[in-house]
Amino acid sequence: MAIRLHQLRALVAVADHGSVIGASRALFVSQPAVTKAIRELETDLGITLLGRSVSGVTLTPSGESLLQRARLIVGELERAEQQMATERGALEGKVTVGVSPLAALTLLPHAYARFRQHMPEVNVEFLEQSASRLVEGLRQGSLDFALAASYEGVSDASIETTEMLTIPIAFAVRKNGKLASATSLADLCDAEWIHSDTTNAYPHFIDTLFSEHGLPVPRRITRCTSQSLLYSLAISIDTVMLWTSHTLELVNTTGQFHQLDFIDISKHVKLQLMLREGAILTRPAEFFIRCIENTNEIFSLPLK
Repeated sequence: MAIRLHQLRALVAVADHGSVIGASRALFVSQPAVTKAIRELETDLGITLLGRSVSGVTLTPSGESLLQRARLIVGELERAEQQMATERGALEGKVTVGVSPLAALTLLPHAYARFRQHMPEVNVEFLEQSASRLVEGLRQGSLDFALAASYEGVSDASIETTEMLTIPIAFAVRKNGKLASATSLADLCDAEWIHSDTTNAYPHFIDTLFSEHGLPVPRRITRCTSQSLLYSLAISIDTVMLWTSHTLELVNTTGQFHQLDFIDISKHVKLQLMLREGAILTRPAEFFIRCIENTNEIFSLPLK
């Protein structure tokens, strides 16, 4: 039994596009060719990989299991082809970077500007995703690397992390709102607390913070992963917002927010560079990471 590369490409394409028709278009081959590749793969393995219904094509549990390896193999082959093109002197290539909002507000813009000066023809794709999806993308090889914020360290053994920045968190309210007069946590028990953390770390932190002071935990703790909506809510309604201290300085240039200094904060946000263990990076991806590392020194200093 030998699994062939075109079979794995077909499996990945069907999973990505949800149908044989979509896969055939993506691979520039006929529909029968895709169907044949999948059926031969199922026959060789002795396992059903796809389930078919009126709503489309879905992967069986065995298909999902194989898909993880297939993505990694197909992705690594594409990177090998890109690397060989670079060795031949070609300036093209592709780098896919997973990001979280904090990366966009700190290291990434300056690092990207430096990267573009030296590699103007390389195709770059930025994907903003939750922490769990970033880890999955790294595992499957769909991301070259990720630059992401984390309230808690990544514990996945297959992911290597390097801490780039550690930034304190800050709480703020509208300067002219009714919450601006608060002087203690007791004044905020009935307030709405809004955050952008995709994990449960922030709600747990708030629960612990109020419980340690013998106060009832706020009933309204709202998650908002859209940074644009988060800012709009912050200036539109009376709510307690969680920011990083760096982000608060950036959005508070006109002084519309009031920081709640009486809240004792011990937590920090870590901005981490994340790589799949044993990943072999292309030359453009390696250079992009060097640009991020070189830019890190700028943001390790306090804002003026």
